[in-house]
Amino acid sequence: MSEFSQTALFPSLPRTARGTAVVLGNTPAGEKVLYCNGTSVYTCPVNNLTNTEIYTEHSHQTTVAKYSPSGYYCASGDIHGNVRIWDTTQTTHILKTTIPVFSGPVKDIAWDSESKRIAAVGEGRERFGHVFLFDTGTSNGNLTGQARAMNSVDFKPSRPFRIVSGSDDNTVAIFEGPPFKFKSTFGDHTKFVHSVRFNPDGSLFASTGGDGTIILYNGADGTKVGVFEDDSLKGVAHSGSVYGLTWSPCGSKLATASADKTVKIWNVSTLKVEKTVTIGSKIEDQQLGIIWTKQALVSISATGFVNLINPELGSVDEVRYGHNKAITALATSSDGKTLYSADAEGHITAWETATGKSNRIIPEIHATMITGIKSTSNGNLFTVSWDDHLKVVPAGGSGVDSSKVVSNKLSSQPLGLAVSADGDVAVAACYKHVAIYAQGKLTEVPIGYNSSCVALSSDKQLVAVGGQDSKVHVYKLSGPSLSEVKTISHAAEITSVAFSNNGAILVATDQSRKVIPYIVAKNFELAHTHSWTFHTAKVACVSWSPDNNRLATGSLDNSVIIWNMSKPSDHPIIIKGAHAMSSVNSVLWLNATTIVSAGQDSNIKFWNVPL
Repeated sequence: MSEFSQTALFPSLPRTARGTAVVLGNTPAGEKVLYCNGTSVYTCPVNNLTNTEIYTEHSHQTTVAKYSPSGYYCASGDIHGNVRIWDTTQTTHILKTTIPVFSGPVKDIAWDSESKRIAAVGEGRERFGHVFLFDTGTSNGNLTGQARAMNSVDFKPSRPFRIVSGSDDNTVAIFEGPPFKFKSTFGDHTKFVHSVRFNPDGSLFASTGGDGTIILYNGADGTKVGVFEDDSLKGVAHSGSVYGLTWSPCGSKLATASADKTVKIWNVSTLKVEKTVTIGSKIEDQQLGIIWTKQALVSISATGFVNLINPELGSVDEVRYGHNKAITALATSSDGKTLYSADAEGHITAWETATGKSNRIIPEIHATMITGIKSTSNGNLFTVSWDDHLKVVPAGGSGVDSSKVVSNKLSSQPLGLAVSADGDVAVAACYKHVAIYAQGKLTEVPIGYNSSCVALSSDKQLVAVGGQDSKVHVYKLSGPSLSEVKTISHAAEITSVAFSNNGAILVATDQSRKVIPYIVAKNFELAHTHSWTFHTAKVACVSWSPDNNRLATGSLDNSVIIWNMSKPSDHPIIIKGAHAMSSVNSVLWLNATTIVSAGQDSNIKFWNVPL
């Protein structure tokens, strides 16, 4: 039996940038959707929230990923113009080949229907597009003829083969082959062309872009067939830029995603709109990407939220929330049913731990990085953020009610937060102060060092503050005042501190990779003499198991380590690469055998570590 296993994964959202299209991919059967964030490629099942696969072998930020029609390979591109072709059948994802296509970002990739040729377009210095054979990487023609960066490309799925592309020079181009060579351009758009796509049988293709129009062409020679029009708008399809279009699997409908915050479903034979799905009214509800697979119609909001749309009803069935920036803090409700995660942009997501269903806490509580979050037994949520506030969000509705926040201004930047289980006392470690919040009052105690983290004992008697002065300062807490009772010196800056649940042991971690437990009752002498330095970079976070016997630490070295207090000399359980290519920013125990970890990669992972 292995020492640990991953039991669930709450995945990152796709990375988004306002005004930039998000290009989605899908598996041939349509049961999974592909998107990118960070240096990873995510393969997300449409009907499972906790079973996403992540490909992490790119060394640069990824931009687009597409499965081959055969389903055996995936081609993914990055911002430096590399296309990696990798095996999808094994979890190790063996690399077939890497092809440097051009010098700038890859914006779109298309496979031909025989899974032999790949077209890639984007922004290069010497060329904007390339078509090559997937197994050897040799050229299969050239995609020149457009004067500016190419945003979108698609292969005609039937013979005679064609390639169409859309460019920032406002044109759509068609290429004949193989080997592919330029045939002609069409200048029907007045702004950038964001997306071009063939219908499933190759008889038609459509283009759309910044001018809000959708144009239909003949698939073989590019003759204009018609223009889609929404009768409520004069002569255009959308009142904002259209960032994506996708054909229904049967080919009779088309769906488009636009900056006007709607997804529209069109009837191809009448060129009229059938359904308009309004996602929201805020700027972050702009729709940047869309794909219609055999199992789902999926669109991406500017926030990164993944919307599953019902095309028959024209409504949103489900929204997947989460994060696409680094997760900085985790907390769990006292019953363990809800997990709260906070990120570097101040967003908080509430997750059902059993199912992976998620909800963003709106209205937003903070606008900048959250450095601490804690949930209390009565369901309140305490947070501190770089906006220099300690806030209390009361329990309400299905979780917390963020419209009734109690806000407390702090006089220096908070770096850590500790809250008693009942919520009576909260202590924030700030840059130049320790802030104590009790009975609705905030007291700030100045300190002569810069703090980095804080812990509060379960009996609310002791406060341990980790300092950037490489010392742990232990204070006695009486009412709103602190008196220092012990200073423990380390070799490097303290990164996290935690009291065991029974208050018997204080553990401190530091930048020199050490994890050191101290016995509270014996004037903080070492709990054992073994050197716990298995991490290969600074330790970022620490958490105690409910039985006070095991510790979990997360580190900049991408790994999580589980230490055993009763067997300190044994080799610990090391989850190497728990968050590949990313530091582990937060760990916590959900129960005696389950750890939750969250990282710079915006993913939350659940690990089973048997006793």
